[in-house]
Amino acid sequence: MYSFQIFSIIHDDSNPVDEVEIYWLIPIMMIIIPIVYFIRIKLFDKYVYGIDLQKIDAELAEYERKEKELLEENNT
Repeated sequence: MYSFQIFSIIHDDSNPVDEVEIYWLIPIMMIIIPIVYFIRIKLFDKYVYGIDLQKIDAELAEYERKEKELLEENNT
């Protein structure tokens, strides 16, 4: 975000800064901020809390498999 503002300061000395640039920054930041936030959450959960999402997914898949087996046994 700041690099965009610095670029506009260097290359456009006659117009005030942040006049139209904010309209360019908002959509860009709407994409970048969630991506960075989700990466941060994954890293924070894995290395700080020790939560491994793949193990949790594997455990949930095992529960779903057992539930299907029980339903098949009850139907026959």
